[in-house]
Amino acid sequence: MKKLLSVFRKEMLLLMRDKSGLTMLFVMPTLLIVISSLMQESGWNSLNKNASVKVLFVDNDHDSLGVKIRSGFMNSGSFVVIDSLNRQPLTASMAKEAVKTGDYLIAIVVPQGATKTMRANVRLSVAKTLAGFGIGNAMLLNGVVFRDSVDMTLYFDPTVNRAFKNGLISSVRENYYKIQSEWVFKIFNQEIAAQMPLYKPPKEGFREVLRFREEFPSYREVELIPNSSQHNVPAWTIFAMFFIVIPLTQSLIQEREGGSLFRLLTMPVPYMTLVMGKVMVYLVVCLLQTAAMLMAGIFLLPLFGLPALVVGNNIPALFVITLVTAMASVGYGLMVGTIANTHQQAAAFGSISVIILAAMGGIWVPVYMMPPTMRAFAMLSPLNWAITGFYNIFLRGGNLLQIAPQALKLCLFSLSTVVVTSLVHKYKKGVNS
Repeated sequence: MKKLLSVFRKEMLLLMRDKSGLTMLFVMPTLLIVISSLMQESGWNSLNKNASVKVLFVDNDHDSLGVKIRSGFMNSGSFVVIDSLNRQPLTASMAKEAVKTGDYLIAIVVPQGATKTMRANVRLSVAKTLAGFGIGNAMLLNGVVFRDSVDMTLYFDPTVNRAFKNGLISSVRENYYKIQSEWVFKIFNQEIAAQMPLYKPPKEGFREVLRFREEFPSYREVELIPNSSQHNVPAWTIFAMFFIVIPLTQSLIQEREGGSLFRLLTMPVPYMTLVMGKVMVYLVVCLLQTAAMLMAGIFLLPLFGLPALVVGNNIPALFVITLVTAMASVGYGLMVGTIANTHQQAAAFGSISVIILAAMGGIWVPVYMMPPTMRAFAMLSPLNWAITGFYNIFLRGGNLLQIAPQALKLCLFSLSTVVVTSLVHKYKKGVNS
């Protein structure tokens, strides 16, 4: 134990002298958290909060259909309807130009006569249905001018997500079908009452029977809404932990090139004791990194107007996922440092491989925003296992049981890196001897 503590003390002193390395390990991820959260906050709001998407609305109909479609958008709570620009009533050409220049993402133009066309088609459908029962009313179609259809124009900026665009079109169609059903119900009642004096129309008008209730399955009763802080804080913390590969490989290679490793091995100290001393030091560094990043998420981000990180009450689960992530990152650093022969090899391969694993694993862009092919690749990245574990705690209120799959994968990854490190060390030792 004394030998291990001596190695630990030696490694800690060496690390403390590396001011640039410590800056990279602690200051860089803090800046990344703040900058990334500021950059992504508006986009996160449009996905996760009550969106306030501005929609240019041109009502050339000036009748029931245009009014009801407009009110449907306003009552949804997801859109801000704009019908004027520069204190002038909005026209179709103005709306098209505003979308074309990128000032607005969406514009809707309700054409003139849309309500009349819709009413005409509703009357025709009702007249045909009643005629089938032998109670048709020829007067129902008097003065009605029929048109096959009416074109409602929607202008979209090219950057609008396809899923959002389809959702908006579905929302417009839903409003249209709802209004059409109300009119069919109303005209049916009027005509039946006119044909059958004893018929009394129901007092209650048309109402929707099917309702949708949204629920978010979670391990807790109240679901936390994901935001930029809850993604960026764990994401860049994990990235910083794995970037420990740089100072760790430098330490390993310096010992080999400087001859200090040879001198240490001549002492009655097993090689694994030397390795465990490094592992303990860098595990402590990873835990300190996580604590610093969590404090930044809780206290620093609100100073920039960003949402504070909500850690939750499941501290044991948070500690476990942090510890196994640290073990995986330190194991990866040991493996790279043992395989590499020079500083240049270790720095190039270590940094590039971590960046690739981070990009694959959803550190920069969340996995659910990736195409299906990239989602499959993301499952292979240990950084994805780590951030999924943090998500389960921060967003879903998960406990030790819910993070067990991710923790097990990270433990197995850490164990595999230790095995590879041991085999490579024995191979190089045999070749050199």
